[in-house]
Amino acid sequence: MTRNVELINIARIDLLKGYINTELDLLTTILLDNYNKKIDSNSDSTRFEDSFCPSNPYLDEIITQIKTDFYAATQEKIKESNYWGHIHEKNMSTNLHNHNTSYVSAVVYLKLPEGSGDIVFRPRYNQYDNVAYSSTFKPEEGTYFIFPGYLDHFVTRNQSEEKRVSLSINFEKE
Repeated sequence: MTRNVELINIARIDLLKGYINTELDLLTTILLDNYNKKIDSNSDSTRFEDSFCPSNPYLDEIITQIKTDFYAATQEKIKESNYWGHIHEKNMSTNLHNHNTSYVSAVVYLKLPEGSGDIVFRPRYNQYDNVAYSSTFKPEEGTYFIFPGYLDHFVTRNQSEEKRVSLSINFEKE
């Protein structure tokens, strides 16, 4: 059964926006702890804002809900291929990128202080009039977006003094 899932169409590309119905604080704590350990050890194994996300019951519940909601909306089964946390401190953002090797990707917003930024999807670029088409969304805590892996997107700068915490998940067709 789909729980508060909304189909959004931008430039003929479908996105799903939904809401997580589970506890977010404990997963947020796990991601922040791993982020702080990486900073303490000066690890350079991933991008600075990435945080290791171990398998745990909170993550499993979120993935199950996203897979269930995706199936209810599309009649397609997906399975997770990888996942990680994003921790953005003040003035951090994510550059334009995509997850081209994934069938679909999802981002789940776990902690969003006021002024911590938006997600922007840029579905196409018109080379003839040099205009980029984009759609901006202000997420809320517990919101998730599912989108095609090829869809370019970025996150605007975190203007808050507090950290913005999100979870990224890539999926393949099952």
